[in-house]
Amino acid sequence: MDRHDKDIPVAEVVVAVGDCSEEDARAVLDLLERSFPAESGAGGAAGGGGAATVWSAVLDAAEPAEPAERQAAPVRLNGAVTVTLQGGPRAVERVQAALAARFTVEEMGSVSGDQEREIELRIRS
Repeated sequence: MDRHDKDIPVAEVVVAVGDCSEEDARAVLDLLERSFPAESGAGGAAGGGGAATVWSAVLDAAEPAEPAERQAAPVRLNGAVTVTLQGGPRAVERVQAALAARFTVEEMGSVSGDQEREIELRIRS
């Protein structure tokens, strides 16, 4: 059975990172892509005037992330970073937990639907 079958809960999480430097955005996305498989070719940057203002990736959060203590050295951010997560409720919770294991996380707001959740976070080192 295909993992994208309509009877299987959605495990994909769209991650958008913004309000930060490219270095901080890349650090956050690299950490998440080491924690969860990322869909190839699904990431990117968007913005006006040649400078990206939002960086994104699509993660497969079907399983909990590898524990933070098993991963590489701590990730340090230069400032606060805005992260928006959108996907199935359990998958979003897994990605949020992975971020909370590495950063100070403040929930800025969320919207929940029948099969999807969107949450905006502010993270700091």
